[in-house]
Amino acid sequence: MTYLGVWAFQGGDVYNLVKPKDYLARNCGADTDESGTVLSEKWVLVDQALNGVCRDTCPNSTIFNPVDKSELICKDEETISSMELCNNVTDASLLVLCGACFYQVESTDVYDVCVPNDIDAIEETLSLVESNMNLQTEDRFSGKILGKNAMYIEKFARDVWVSVYMVLGIGIGGATILGLLFLVLLRSPGFVYITVWTSAISIPIILAGIGYGFHELKNYYEENPEEIQHVSNDNVNLAVQISSYVFYALAGFVLLLLIALRKRIALAIGITKAAARSVMSVPLTIFYPIVQVIGFCSFMAPWCAYFLFLSATGTTTSTTVELYGIYPVTYNKYAFSNEASYGFWYLLFCLYWTSQFIVALGQISLSMCYSKWYFTVDKDDGVDITVAKATGITICKHTGTAAFGSLVIAIIQLLRSFVLWTQKKIKQAGADNKCVDVVICCCQCCLFCLERCMKFVSKNAYIQTAIFGHSFCKGAHEAFFFILRNAARMAAVGIVSELSMVFCKFFIIFGCALSAFYGIQEVYGSEVSSVGGLAVAVGFLAWFIGDMFTEVLGIAVSTIFQCFIADEEMFSRTGSYYVPEELDDFLKSLDEDNEQRAIKSYKKDEIEE
Repeated sequence: MTYLGVWAFQGGDVYNLVKPKDYLARNCGADTDESGTVLSEKWVLVDQALNGVCRDTCPNSTIFNPVDKSELICKDEETISSMELCNNVTDASLLVLCGACFYQVESTDVYDVCVPNDIDAIEETLSLVESNMNLQTEDRFSGKILGKNAMYIEKFARDVWVSVYMVLGIGIGGATILGLLFLVLLRSPGFVYITVWTSAISIPIILAGIGYGFHELKNYYEENPEEIQHVSNDNVNLAVQISSYVFYALAGFVLLLLIALRKRIALAIGITKAAARSVMSVPLTIFYPIVQVIGFCSFMAPWCAYFLFLSATGTTTSTTVELYGIYPVTYNKYAFSNEASYGFWYLLFCLYWTSQFIVALGQISLSMCYSKWYFTVDKDDGVDITVAKATGITICKHTGTAAFGSLVIAIIQLLRSFVLWTQKKIKQAGADNKCVDVVICCCQCCLFCLERCMKFVSKNAYIQTAIFGHSFCKGAHEAFFFILRNAARMAAVGIVSELSMVFCKFFIIFGCALSAFYGIQEVYGSEVSSVGGLAVAVGFLAWFIGDMFTEVLGIAVSTIFQCFIADEEMFSRTGSYYVPEELDDFLKSLDEDNEQRAIKSYKKDEIEE
């Protein structure tokens, strides 16, 4: 990767890439105009194709009813005179429509780019002018043309810029506090039990409710046949009735499944509580994802630099689009050589592999901490391992295991990206073939399922590595047969842990989003255009933090579960000294069941003799 970065550095100019360019591809604040004068630094929007001109300052006022050309932001006279449909035009509105000029809009300076403040007003003004000119609004955009999505993105970016401290404070700090609070609640008596069983029982209730809704819909259509005159009444009624029966059957199946798995769900609840206790016993593991983020950022710093250097090797090419199918407008874009294209694919592969490698190191280190906690007799006196020690052991002894497992997942991710790129190229070529779309969708689906399966197997293989010191292939083999031997328990643990994770994420997301909504409305209400949009952004940020906590808790649950099964298999006859109190009752009941089975088997053998 370093060789690629050096090659890109020698052939590219990053300054040329990051500086805003005007409609003639000249760098604002660096290049010169025809008279030899250095261009101004600020980039201001000059047409609907997202071209710009260089100005000394951003516009500080808005003029949507210009009297003449002097009240518009325009290209130079030589360029306008070369535009056949704009030459000798004096009407200000027509100059905007033909791509020669654009409205003067009050803007905010964001790193020398003047971002318009009132995006909606631009949209409304353009729509009004188009209506007066008998032009179709849907024909306004083509290729890179400024549309509603781009407008809303710019408006959202401005809102984030204004309220950045509150967005980051609540999205990161608030989410961290709520995540810690949730871990404390998991250890409280009855919290997990009530949460899991309430969530589990609600599933068949919801399914039965949907079935009842279809049943009522069938009755409604029978009483009001005029509502479905456009299709056959019998077909609609039959379809609705079948849907009702299907959801009733699903509700019954899920209910029976919960009854059948009730003991295993009780075990899963105990494991979840023990996992929460193990996380709190090694509290620094909560912040281990932050260490991973720091490691990932350390990799991303050179990676982004190499990516910028490689992007700077492109050459500027001009492309012409037609506004409203009438007015040709030229804008600039980058084109890359085949060597640079291959370089982008290589960088993408490095990104996939390294990110998965960092995740793998974290999973092995955390599993080592939690397995050490489980196999400690007196857990209240602390654990004889630290996060730093576990990480050191992982790096020294299990780096190859992490590298091999992450390589397999990275290859699958690269294949998914290649299929997605192929699909995009086919659409750009205008090949509308349903068979090809079906094949590509099937490939994407299969690769997605394969990736999820490999991540699941890899995580359990890393836990085997942390407990027994296996290599990746040996650990994957042991994990696979471990899952087969304990499929029902694994399913119950998966259901309970997933419900706990989902509840944790919703707890963090809704708490942060609600706090952000009222906080931003109180502090920045008059300065931002969409409080709800910022609250959603905080919710997404909180989702990432919540995912960090649930990832740690998920590793703890899986590790404690495998430790418990290993403990059961190794010490089933002599009794274990390691079982935590959350699982002690279950293990005693299991021992009693085994003893009863042994007695019955012994009596049966005596009778036969």
